[in-house]
Amino acid sequence: MILFLKFTIYLFSLPFFIGVPANTADVTSVAPPGLHSQSLEIFTPRPGQVYTDDFEDEKEAGSPSPWIENNKHNYWNIAREGANNVYRVKSNEVSTWSWLHVFERDVTFDVRFKVAEVAKEDAELKFAVRFNDYEALVYLGYNFKTEKWYLAEQRGKDFEEVVFEQVINSKREVEPLKTDVWYHIRVLSENETVTVYINDMTRPKLWATDVRHQSPGRVALGAYNATVDFDDVALNLRSGQGRVNEGVLEYTIGDDDRFREGASIVEKSNGDLLLLHRSEEFHSSDQGETFTGPFPFSWPKNAHGHHSVLRLKSGKLLNMVAERAGKGQGARFRAKLSSDDGATWVDGGVTWEAYREGLPGKSEVIVMNDKLTQVPNGRIFFVVPVRKDDGEKITGHKTEIYYSDDEGKTWNQSKNDSDDFTEINRYAEGKVIQTSKGTLRLYTPWNTAHSVRYSVSRDNGETWKGDFALDKLRNSRSSFALIQDMYAPRTTFYMVWVFNNTFDTDIVFLPRSRLGLARSYDGIHWEYMMDVERWISPARKDRRVITQILDPSLTATDKYLYVTIGRSDRAGESGHNHQRLRFYRIEKSRLEPYPAWPTEF
Repeated sequence: MILFLKFTIYLFSLPFFIGVPANTADVTSVAPPGLHSQSLEIFTPRPGQVYTDDFEDEKEAGSPSPWIENNKHNYWNIAREGANNVYRVKSNEVSTWSWLHVFERDVTFDVRFKVAEVAKEDAELKFAVRFNDYEALVYLGYNFKTEKWYLAEQRGKDFEEVVFEQVINSKREVEPLKTDVWYHIRVLSENETVTVYINDMTRPKLWATDVRHQSPGRVALGAYNATVDFDDVALNLRSGQGRVNEGVLEYTIGDDDRFREGASIVEKSNGDLLLLHRSEEFHSSDQGETFTGPFPFSWPKNAHGHHSVLRLKSGKLLNMVAERAGKGQGARFRAKLSSDDGATWVDGGVTWEAYREGLPGKSEVIVMNDKLTQVPNGRIFFVVPVRKDDGEKITGHKTEIYYSDDEGKTWNQSKNDSDDFTEINRYAEGKVIQTSKGTLRLYTPWNTAHSVRYSVSRDNGETWKGDFALDKLRNSRSSFALIQDMYAPRTTFYMVWVFNNTFDTDIVFLPRSRLGLARSYDGIHWEYMMDVERWISPARKDRRVITQILDPSLTATDKYLYVTIGRSDRAGESGHNHQRLRFYRIEKSRLEPYPAWPTEF
C-alpha cells in the first residue's frame, strides 16, 4: 500500500522528475526517417546541461570519443544499421560496460536500444547511473533467463549488491524483450529515488525509493552474452554540476590488486612512457593506451617512496633520489642525471649533507612525487616538506625550498621557509612556478586551510613572502600536482588537486572524494577544466571515508595530459584504505573551460 501511494505521487509530479518545472520544460520530439521511426523526447532545460549522441558523426567500426570501455576490451564499436549509425556491443562471455566520463548524481538518462542476438540463456542488459566503479553504481538490469527487469545498487566492494523489491501493477507489466525491436528506456535518478520508463514516458514501470548510493558518477551501458545496438542517447545533467568530457581514457593499472599510490610518468625521447611507482615500473609504447608490468625497478635506488623526475631544458633527466645511512630512516636527497633516457646515470650534488633523522622510525623529511621545477632562467627548484615534533609526536610540518643553478651539481636553500611566512602548521606539498609577470609563486595546498595557497618571491627564490588564499581552488587535503606544459604554444600551466571543502570534515574525516583539473595561461589566474575523478563513498566506523584520492601526478606530452592517482576502492588496514593506481589520459585539444567555477564540492 505504501509503495502504491508513492507511485501515485510520482505520476502527479512527473514534470519535476523529468528535470525541469512544468512551466519551463522545452520538449522537442525528434522523429528522423527510417530506423529512427519512433519519436524520442529530448529535454533541454538549460544550455550545457544536456548531452545527446546519435553516433552519426562517427566512423564505422570506430570507437566514439566520449565513450570509454575497459582498455583491454574491444567489444564496443560503431556499426551501420540501414542508413544510420548505432553503438553496438558484441556478444561476449564477459560482463562489459561502456561509459561517459561525467560526474552527476541526479540525471535523466534516455537511450534507445535493440537486442540483435541473445547468445546464451544467462545474458543480461544494463543501464547504469552513479557509476563510480564496477562495484559502485545504481543500475537497471534485464535478465534474459527470467525475462524480468530489475533495479539494483552496490555501494562499493565492501557492500553486497542490493536488488530492490518491485511491486508492479499487472496492467503495467512489462512484456519480455524481443529481438530486432527498438525500445526506449528512461532512467531518472533524483536523491533516493530512481524511476524507470519503457517506451511510455508518461507511466513509470519500475522504481526504487530508498537508494543509498548517493555519489555523483558516470552513466554507462552494459551487456553480457548479448549483441545489442544503442542509439539516440540523451543525458540531462539535472544539477548542472557535471559535464560530459570527451577524449578521456581511464583505467586501473595492475591486475594483481596490490596496494599502490603515488606514481610518476616520464616521457622518453621516442614517445614511450615510463611509469615509476616506488620500487617497480610500468611501460607503455602506445601513448598510454595500455601499460605492461610491473617490472623490477631499473633506475637508481630511491630510498623514499615517491619519485621526483624532470626533463631539463638541456634534454637531460634530473632525478632526485633519497639516500639513507645504513638501516636508519634519516635521509638526504641526491641529484642523479641522465643523458640517455635513464639508461645510465651520473651523480650530482646533495640537497644537504647530514642524514636528517626524525622521531624513531621516521625521517625528518617527506617528499611527495614530482616536486621539481625549472624556471626560464634555468634555475631548478625542489620543494621539501619537513616534519616537526616535540620529541614524542609529530606536531606539524613546514616547507623548505632548495634550488640549483647548475643542473643539480650544487644546491642552496632559500633564506626562509614556511615557518617565516605563514602561521599554518600542517603538512603541505609545494611546487614553484614562474608567472607571466616574472615573479615566482610557491603553490601549496595545506591540510588545515580551506583552499590552495601561494607565497611570492621577487628575488628568484632567495626569499619568500606572504600567504595568499585562492578561494576558488578549495581543498581539504594536501595532495596536488602542478606542471608547466612545455609543448604548449603559449605559457600554460595545469594543476590537479583534491577539490573538496574543508568544512565537510564535520561529516567525515579526510574528505578526498574529488580531483579537479585547472589551467592557467599566466600562473596567476585559473580556470576550471574538468572533474578528473569523483566518488563519494560511505565512511568506516572511525569516520574515515572508504574511497580516498591521493598523491596525483601530472605529465604533459604533445597531445595528452596524463594523470595518476591512488584511489582506494575498499576498506583496508591503512588509514587511506586499499589504494589502487588509477590512470587518466586526457586529450588536450578536447579541453574546454567551465563558464564558472563549480559551487559544490
